[in-house]
Amino acid sequence: MMAYTFRALEMHGRRMWERARIVEALDFIVAHDMTALVLHESDLIQQITFPSRYFDPYAQWASAPTRRGENAIQNNRVYIDHILHLAKSRGVEVWIEVKELAFPDEVLEARPHLIKNGVVCPSDPFWMEFIEHKTAELFDDFPLLAGMIVSPGSPEGRASRAQNKCMCEVCARTSLTAWYGGIIAALHRPTARHGKRLAIRDFAYKPADHEPLIEAIHHAPKDVIFCIKATPHDFYPTFPDNPAFGRTDREQWIEYDTQGQFYGWGILPCFMHEDIVQRLASAESRGITGGLFRTEWERVNDWWSLESLNILNLYTAASYARGERVSSQALCRRWLEGHHWPAELAPWLDSLLSETWPIIKHALYIDDFVFADCSMFPRSVGRAWWTMEVKHSLHVWDPARLGDLELSQQRMSDLLTEKAWALQAARQLVERVETGAPGLPSALHTMLLDSFKFLVPYVEGLALCADVCLHARWQLTNPHTAIQISLETAIERLRIFGERLRPLAEEALYPHHITMLLDYKRIEDIAREAERIMVSAAGTARMQAAQTAEISGS
Repeated sequence: MMAYTFRALEMHGRRMWERARIVEALDFIVAHDMTALVLHESDLIQQITFPSRYFDPYAQWASAPTRRGENAIQNNRVYIDHILHLAKSRGVEVWIEVKELAFPDEVLEARPHLIKNGVVCPSDPFWMEFIEHKTAELFDDFPLLAGMIVSPGSPEGRASRAQNKCMCEVCARTSLTAWYGGIIAALHRPTARHGKRLAIRDFAYKPADHEPLIEAIHHAPKDVIFCIKATPHDFYPTFPDNPAFGRTDREQWIEYDTQGQFYGWGILPCFMHEDIVQRLASAESRGITGGLFRTEWERVNDWWSLESLNILNLYTAASYARGERVSSQALCRRWLEGHHWPAELAPWLDSLLSETWPIIKHALYIDDFVFADCSMFPRSVGRAWWTMEVKHSLHVWDPARLGDLELSQQRMSDLLTEKAWALQAARQLVERVETGAPGLPSALHTMLLDSFKFLVPYVEGLALCADVCLHARWQLTNPHTAIQISLETAIERLRIFGERLRPLAEEALYPHHITMLLDYKRIEDIAREAERIMVSAAGTARMQAAQTAEISGS
């Protein structure tokens, strides 16, 4: 086992705009022998360049500035330059991570021909010119940047061939592989000219989506790095390893989310030591030599893994990446010692945290299928099933799971038993936390109580949501067949639970992240939709019964 040559802490949210948090991140990087800080924001280049080739930053206004918010851009430029010097003083590289295509609105105002039939045409030749010039200006203006990581396949870009929105002739005759290749070339020319490095990031909803990008990577210059998520599509711990690993003969990096977009955000502690070690070892066996470890999710402000127990996930990733296999208990010991708490509590703390992922897994997923909405309750019954079957489909990456969401009475029972187990296990774990351990300092005990405070209601809410969503699907597909608990009963239980959650939002005693994870409004949405399904299913059953009676009578 060798140390990765690239070991990065990734900031992917508003924390990157807070100097104190940057310093905290840099301190962690130095303390854990990491090599780089990655600043990830989809349109970051537009926030720190005009670019001046297209928009004169010194122009005198006729009626409006050449770029809206020019003072903010100037502020951001000075701030990022300051961060680069802070990092340099600590011997830490800084990379930026962005999406493409990305551009300011003023580009479209100046070149209205880029919009065809109401959508931006991503295949217009102008974009390759624009990408090359703004990338060159980026490295001209910020020479301390080490490189950039770019995701051309993500639908989060402002325009992309992968979105399939533009149906013009140019898009029709431009293959997706060729479009990716054009972007890579436009990025690589100025990057290489400035002596910087370029990594292209994998993003794919379905296996077929992988192929055009992998083919484009295959033909890219050999110094272009392939940056690959640990699991396909997104950071779902129940999914298999990303099949993109080892597909190309070039430097490869792995990405892992230590904060927990898909396992509770760290608001519900979830120690992923075993999964991280297994994923990184598997990737290493297929040629991985670098790693990026995400600490926050851009959709939630004021929160990252460095201020929750999920910092232990970052400890795990950093230790493995520097070539060190460390047990979960030893990492707990390091964390305790770092806070000047008794190291002898490490076995007890590790025993608590080892139970967190099994509980979160069985609460948050339905037999490994992505049931929740980025760890939040599903937005609706329909969205829950669309998430499992279409958007975040497991079976497309693991064909053996095809058909596993088909319901029978036994299958319903098994899936609901999974949720009941998670709830019982959560209650028992919280009881252990409340009981504490000999020699447990009161400050640490309070911190742990706060960390686990909402585990039981969270798991209970997911269980009740799953109860309603499963029964609603059953009613739609089996309107004549009653099962042990009716949909009506499941809805009533969910409504009562939702009312218990309402004070969390209305009294505003806790951070808004907790309200998001325990959102009574989502509960209300699910209950309303389920009631409509129940009424519709009852009507269908009555109509079918009447037709059957009519046929029997004739």
